[in-house]
Amino acid sequence: MIDWFLTRILQKKALKKIVNPHKGKYVSLSDAGLVGFIVNAEIQGSAEAVNDLKWELQKRRINYKGICVDLRKSPQGEAGFLSTPFMSIIHRDNLNWYGVPDEKIVTEFITDHFDILIDLTAGKRLFAVDYILARTDASFRIGISSSSPSPYDMFVSMGGDGAIKPDELMKNILIYLTTIHTDSTK
Repeated sequence: MIDWFLTRILQKKALKKIVNPHKGKYVSLSDAGLVGFIVNAEIQGSAEAVNDLKWELQKRRINYKGICVDLRKSPQGEAGFLSTPFMSIIHRDNLNWYGVPDEKIVTEFITDHFDILIDLTAGKRLFAVDYILARTDASFRIGISSSSPSPYDMFVSMGGDGAIKPDELMKNILIYLTTIHTDSTK
């Protein structure tokens, strides 16, 4: 019990140290230069969602970068979640004792400014994801969770029973980002 309490205090302290004010600004997919995404490998269908996103971004010649959080004791890893130049993976052994991810892995992801950042981690909030979100510089943040206070500019609903899979959510996000356009004359 004391370990959990101390861990929560240190996690909150780590988040408070981050000074990265976010002012949300809508960016359509056609205006995006770099899209980032955060995904939880434990959620079934996440690899397919990432492949759908990669395919759409490659088709539109938009650069992308992703980070995958896999905190299982023995990461099984779907084939879509292999460490590549565009995808970093955080495992349990890449976290310090109270959950802050390895600085080298985080820095590889957050060095660029993202026009759009998509967080596909649903369900129980992971501190590693919250930490990365707080450190990432993005114009438009999209998320599934509606936690408060919210780090997102837009929420995507999972439905009442939470039965929608990440690949279906990704398709809905892509439809939204491609059909809504900004008025560049203002």
